Amino acid sequence: MNKITLLTIAIVSLALFVLPNTISMFVGQHTFEAGVQCQKCHVAEYCELYESTTIDVHKRAANNMNYTTFLSVGGIKYDSSNSKILTIGGKEWVWNGGNGTWQNGSEHKLVSLDFNGDGEIGGAEICHLCHNSSLFGIEGHAITVRVCDDDRCHGNRNHTYLGDATDLFANPENATYVVTAGYNISRGNVHQSFYLNLSNQSSTYPAGGPFGHSCGNAYGVALSRGHWSCVGCHSDVGTDVTLNPHPVYNHSDANAPSRRYW
Repeated sequence: MNKITLLTIAIVSLALFVLPNTISMFVGQHTFEAGVQCQKCHVAEYCELYESTTIDVHKRAANNMNYTTFLSVGGIKYDSSNSKILTIGGKEWVWNGGNGTWQNGSEHKLVSLDFNGDGEIGGAEICHLCHNSSLFGIEGHAITVRVCDDDRCHGNRNHTYLGDATDLFANPENATYVVTAGYNISRGNVHQSFYLNLSNQSSTYPAGGPFGHSCGNAYGVALSRGHWSCVGCHSDVGTDVTLNPHPVYNHSDANAPSRRYW
């Protein structure tokens, strides 16, 4: 076997190895997710995410299959007395304990982001909580952007769908203020003016119409910048500030000339 033949075999072998990830990056097939490592292209974003103070709670949310199923069907309420997820339009998903799935007629769902089955959310799996289109009512291979004050995440001034679904979480009492954060800061809160001002500005993210419904945090055809007020307090941003204090009045001199105080 000559060198050219060996080189050809090596090139073909390498192509077979890298082609799936290459296609997923340029064609947008981000829903054969299990094999796609987002951090290969989004290193800075990946590092920032894993250094954030909220990474652990978002991992727990992503590992809660009842919650991810609630997102994927467009839930607006969870009735704990009957174990039902209610959606826009009156559709009901009922928990089927026999096979451990949520059921609507002949449809069964239990959405998991734990693609490698190790019982944890790690690596690129956490990215899908905010970017997996199937959790946003969008079919196909495109990705999407779900921001902090999404209707089914932390809510906004118009919708707080998880406010009636805190029983989906392990500790409902502690979850209540988290899932209604957008509503709370939009009313009688020290952050109100900041949040509402940003809510009346357009971001670069398309709002779309997930589950045939207009997002409560939309501004025109795009999502609003309301989520910036969340990022402002819940992300680590380095600053270099120099404070220039006002001159101090010398009270030791009783004969000092009168002047205006600062």
